[in-house]
Amino acid sequence: KHLGGLERARLCMSYEAQLKVAKEFMARRIGEGNEVVAVIGHYMRKRDWVGNFRNLDECFVPRDFSIPRLMPEVRHRLIRNVQYFLSNYVLFALIVLFYGIFRSTVALICVLCLCICWHYVLKLKHIQFGDVVLAETYKLWFMATVSFIVLLLCAGHVLLWILIFTLLPVLTHAALHVPMHIEPNKKDDDIDPEVCPHCTESLF
Repeated sequence: KHLGGLERARLCMSYEAQLKVAKEFMARRIGEGNEVVAVIGHYMRKRDWVGNFRNLDECFVPRDFSIPRLMPEVRHRLIRNVQYFLSNYVLFALIVLFYGIFRSTVALICVLCLCICWHYVLKLKHIQFGDVVLAETYKLWFMATVSFIVLLLCAGHVLLWILIFTLLPVLTHAALHVPMHIEPNKKDDDIDPEVCPHCTESLF
């Protein structure tokens, strides 16, 4: 009996140690995710979205399109054109997104329900499941995960439709359009993520 008690105590300690390691691992991953979100948010706030919107004549001039010959050229075009036409691509993605949502009754109801849930959850200081309490950061990640799973289960075909009809035209345009040789805007196109107050050097 004494040996059995020691064995049970050892197993309990092993379980607690594993649980501690798992919690530390999740905390590190969530911290890294928060840093990435902070960098993206910093860039979105600093960028002049309206000022960088390109007119249609600039986007669809036939002589500016050609088939890239090598893969490095494709990567170069994708990077340069996504940076240059980002405002146009985002507007196009939003149009496809709203069209896809309003086109499907199930997707529209699902999005409305999720919006109500987000409105309610954002008012709460934390979410509690029995003895488990989710703080502010974990609460947002939990809601984002739940929202993605619900959308995937209820409107997965709509999400797939939106992704295909957004990424395919955008990537095709970015790969075939010859990059514009214009001096980059220091305010918008060369934003240094390291100046973000919420970012750490470990991210880079």
